[in-house]
Amino acid sequence: MSKIKYFLVFACICILACPSVAPPVEEPPVDNPVDNSNVLKVIFNEASVFDGSQGKDITFNDDGSVSYLASAAASGGGVVFYIKPDLSIINISNYDSVDIIVECAPVEGKWAPDAQKPSFGFRLYTPEASGFWSGFEDVEYFDYTGEGISGTIEKNVKITEEWVAKYIESCDKDDVLGFTLKFNAYQRGNNDTDELKVTIRSVAFNKKPGTPADAPTSDGLTDADRGRVLSITYPSQDYVAEEATEYEKPAWVYLPAGYSAADTNTEYPLFILMHGFQQNQNTWGLTNTGTGGKIKGYMDRGMFAGDVEKFVLVVVNGVASAGYADGSGTDFAGFQAFGSELRNDLIPFMRANYNIAEGRENVAMAGLSMGGSQTLNIGIGDTLDLISWFGAFSFPAPTAADLNAKMVTNGFEAYDIKYLYAICGDQDFIATWEDYEQGMKDLDAGFDKVELGTNFSYERFIGGTHDFPVWYRGFKNFIPLIFKN
Repeated sequence: MSKIKYFLVFACICILACPSVAPPVEEPPVDNPVDNSNVLKVIFNEASVFDGSQGKDITFNDDGSVSYLASAAASGGGVVFYIKPDLSIINISNYDSVDIIVECAPVEGKWAPDAQKPSFGFRLYTPEASGFWSGFEDVEYFDYTGEGISGTIEKNVKITEEWVAKYIESCDKDDVLGFTLKFNAYQRGNNDTDELKVTIRSVAFNKKPGTPADAPTSDGLTDADRGRVLSITYPSQDYVAEEATEYEKPAWVYLPAGYSAADTNTEYPLFILMHGFQQNQNTWGLTNTGTGGKIKGYMDRGMFAGDVEKFVLVVVNGVASAGYADGSGTDFAGFQAFGSELRNDLIPFMRANYNIAEGRENVAMAGLSMGGSQTLNIGIGDTLDLISWFGAFSFPAPTAADLNAKMVTNGFEAYDIKYLYAICGDQDFIATWEDYEQGMKDLDAGFDKVELGTNFSYERFIGGTHDFPVWYRGFKNFIPLIFKN
């Protein structure tokens, strides 16, 4: 019973018992003396699940808590929940902390002997998020520190002004839709098959006194100012199998605002975007539902402001074998063979079916992790005659000697590189920052197609790991650089 109802019932009883003037009534005591008017407590039910991702066996308990199993695969999973019962946003700048009570227990027989104690990453999701791996920013990571490997964590996560500024820089506004407690299996000794039983007892967002009501932030764009996303397939063949196998391969296409198939006089550059190992064309979060995903927002707003040249984007599966056409990219041979698909199938299809400008100066390629490797080794090394703009996110560069040798072997000595951009987190485990930066310097010194400060730049993402906050920043910073003639 709420405090107000309790007060009214108490007052009515007093009036009935004493028909004359009622004595002063003291407000009844409450269990929690803290003013909860500025506390937003998350309500867990079926409607509160935004994305189940790697969380399974989701159970809503009678005490208001929620339980599920999280897998360690791909550095750890979990469940994304909406913050508000009406599924609306909060303005994170209105809040100063989040109180979390969570229980964790490794599943018997599914915990590596050398794994560290369970750990969680608290993540907040932008309204443009389209899944567990897209559109989030990490706030803080914290471990279970009690006895053994099972127990309860009570954590107060601070929402600092510095973090809010970083969130706004990444998301262009302070709107937050949901959160997750990611099972942190990032470099902690877990096997991909490890599982963690998680019970979230409570999550409460503490609002700063005197701040305004939460309300969506408008970016000022109308529907006509936004691009469209299409789910397509294109004909390709298996470049790994001994016998060629033809099949239809799925991809996502972004068409900028104002694009008209009938207007063949207006042609657009083409940007080819690649995913990483154990991923596919869906991982970047581009979609034809909802807001369309975080990278769509970057493109829409950047093109509307005039900071980004209008282009057509295609997000593809970088594995050139039929067995991985729409699945997880784990076929190294298929990754390495993608250059043939790029040359023979993808680029010709895009030019035949969309208003794409001719010329290598009108084609860009970028990718994350393994996709960054493909961009450098295949994009530059094998198809420099087709592409001239390159972005490599979180992957060490090949040696300058290797690329220069490929230039000679493939007869690419005369082709220039319009721009090469690279980014890596300084907490990335693929390569230490020192090794990564040295690789960039070696590339600058030994590869005659790029020169720092002219057509080559690289960026250090402070605190960044091998994860999407780095890759989204890379995409956002890369697109204003390309197709500038």
